[in-house]
Amino acid sequence: MKKAVLWGVAVLAFSVCAILLWAGQSPEQNSAPSPGVIEISAKKYEFTPNQIHVTKGTKVELRIHSEDETHGVKLNLYPEAVRDKKSPGLVFDQPEQNGKVTKDQDQVLDFVAQQPGMYKFECAHICGLGHGKMKGELIVDP
Repeated sequence: MKKAVLWGVAVLAFSVCAILLWAGQSPEQNSAPSPGVIEISAKKYEFTPNQIHVTKGTKVELRIHSEDETHGVKLNLYPEAVRDKKSPGLVFDQPEQNGKVTKDQDQVLDFVAQQPGMYKFECAHICGLGHGKMKGELIVDP
């Protein structure tokens, strides 16, 4: 009888702890990660951050802010090393905005990350001798 009571108390204690831990989590911890808005700052020859991770199926809004002169992002629509170019891995709300740069305005790119993989991006506006090194990558995790 004592073993049964002790066992019941242990199960009850475990259950209470599990419920308290679960209840203490924020809604973001209870569901799939969603980055929402991701801010990128651009200045001569670098993006910060230059590597971004998102989860497959996530709707992403990239906001690119130039700190010193006009910069922008041109994001590859297909993951690296993918030969099948039938359907892009990143589906843009406004495809014409990818690579479009307007002086003194932040660039905003809205898309859904549909295929896992690594997508390269680069500066979309020639900004000097180091322009070719101004690159980054978006990694879509499964």
